[in-house]
Amino acid sequence: MTGKTTATLREVAAAKEVSSATTEIPSKTEIPSASTEAPSATMASSPGPTSLSFVDCVAAVSSTDKSGIDAISALPGKLQQNRPELAKILESSAVRTKLDTYARQDAEAVRQQTQLVEEATRANVCLAAVGVTSGVILAVSALPADSHPIQYLTLALGVVTLLLGAAAAFFTYVARDQGRVGRWQTCRGEAEIDRLAVFRTVAAKAADKGADVALAGLALVSVHLLDDQRKWLGARASRHRSSSETTSRLGGIASSLAFIGGSGAIIASQKASAVWIVLAGVVGAAVGAYASNRDALRRDRANAERYENTEVALNGLAGRIDEMAEQIVAGEPKALVVFTETVCDLLSTEHKQWLEGTAQAAASLEKLDAQLKQAKAESGGGVTAGTVPMSEGSATQQAKAEGGGQEPGRGH
Repeated sequence: MTGKTTATLREVAAAKEVSSATTEIPSKTEIPSASTEAPSATMASSPGPTSLSFVDCVAAVSSTDKSGIDAISALPGKLQQNRPELAKILESSAVRTKLDTYARQDAEAVRQQTQLVEEATRANVCLAAVGVTSGVILAVSALPADSHPIQYLTLALGVVTLLLGAAAAFFTYVARDQGRVGRWQTCRGEAEIDRLAVFRTVAAKAADKGADVALAGLALVSVHLLDDQRKWLGARASRHRSSSETTSRLGGIASSLAFIGGSGAIIASQKASAVWIVLAGVVGAAVGAYASNRDALRRDRANAERYENTEVALNGLAGRIDEMAEQIVAGEPKALVVFTETVCDLLSTEHKQWLEGTAQAAASLEKLDAQLKQAKAESGGGVTAGTVPMSEGSATQQAKAEGGGQEPGRGH
């Protein structure tokens, strides 16, 4: 009996030792996580971590086949289920009003730009043709004039020259009288103000709704403002570079023809039948004037350089998207507002530089007028019917009065 009692007491003591050892080692479920042990001050002040991922938000705002500001009106229906708060913001009257005014101003700016380029180009082509036909007349007049075909040819070329001069005057007058440069500047400026206002409004409202909505707003700004403008600037810079190369080739052709005409004058002085060689110089002068006017109207190199510089700056901002997303996830939704304002300020600066450069378009109209007057003087007043005198105040001053001081330029 005593042996059994002693064994029982030993078992009880051993059980107590095991129990005490177990209580000294915490289980895995009781080990606190790193966030529980040392929560950051940012997370402590946040209403709660976002339940979304930035990749999911980007996929959600990219669910439409449109891009840029054109996608904004189509997105609410796509976001109703997964991002209802952002969809509600996009359907708000503040955003819809800016979208409507942007659409109107953008359409009018594109129309004015298209008309200006078409009318100025037609006038420029007509003036170049006037130079060519005038040179042909001079060359033909050097031939024996007792031949009826030569007389008829000279008369026909004279009529063609008059008609071309009249057409150039017509197109130049319409472009200047309609104030196309000023109207283009004004409408484009208003459209860009409304474009940026859409994203500024969305960013401010999304930031007020908390981290979840702010993260979706960042995806919207990233995809449809930042990335869209980067693609647009890159494509437009490439197009301007290509157009600039075309202008340079025309200038090269003009230089070559001028050399042939100048050198051929020596030959023509020795042999009257070689007078046609001199015609190359006249044609070269006409082509050179066309290339010069084309460069003043389009400003390809200046625009390409400005677009490329702006694209580089936007690429730098694009590289910080993840950083902005992390700040929003950490409970700082106002980071969206700061980022959006930075992008908008950069685009506004680019547009102001574009506005300063569009004065060259007005100057090109003045140059066309001057060339028309010169053609009229050289033909002895033959194109008087088609020539319109300049009104008081230059076209440049008119453009500045109507369109100066306005807020990029999409479509320029």
